[in-house]
Amino acid sequence: MSKDVHQHDDNAVRADEQLVSGDGQPAFPARLGEPQLIAETDGDQQFYTVTPRFRRAVAEWVAISVEATFDHLRFRWDGADLLVIDDAAIDPDDPASTPHIDRIRPDSSGRYFFDGWLWNEADATTHRSDDTSRAALTLLAQDRPRPVAPLIRYVAERTDPPLDPAELRRIRRRHRTRTTSVLSVTALRPKHGEAEE
Repeated sequence: MSKDVHQHDDNAVRADEQLVSGDGQPAFPARLGEPQLIAETDGDQQFYTVTPRFRRAVAEWVAISVEATFDHLRFRWDGADLLVIDDAAIDPDDPASTPHIDRIRPDSSGRYFFDGWLWNEADATTHRSDDTSRAALTLLAQDRPRPVAPLIRYVAERTDPPLDPAELRRIRRRHRTRTTSVLSVTALRPKHGEAEE
C-alpha cells in the first residue's frame, strides 16, 4: 500500500481525499478544491461550494453509477478524456439532431471535474460502517482497483433506488470499448467556453 494512503477503521482512504456523493449516488473519494462563494443572503449568511476532482479510477465508477441512474446520459473514454453524451439534446422531430457531448479532460494532476454537477460532502463514518463500503472504498483508494465485484456490489446497493449488478457490469464493459463508433456518428461539440475550430 502506498504511503499516501491512510488506514482508518480497517479502511484505506487517501489522506488528500474526502468522500462526496451526488443525490441518490454512492459516496466516492475526491480531492476537494478551495471553497467558492455561491450565494449570500440579506442576513449576511454565506453559502460555499467546493469542487471535487476525481482520480481516473474513481471517475470510471462515477460514470458507471450515473449512467445506470440517468437514462439520457452515457459515458465513453477517448484516451484520457471522458466523453459525457447527453441524449436529452436530441430533437425527435429532427433526424439530423445529435446528442450533446462534453469532453472532460484530466487536469494537470490527472483528476477529473464534472462541471455543473452538484456534490455533497458525505459522512465518512456512515459510508465506512459496513463491510461492503469498507471493501469498496479500500479498492477505490488504489489506482487500479481489483477485484471489481465489491465495487459493483457497493454501487448497486448504495444507489437510490438500488441498481441491477448485471446492468452495472454491462455499462462497465461498454465504457471500456473504443469510442470510434460513437465518434463516427456524432460530431463532437466544443465544451462551453471553447471556440469551434
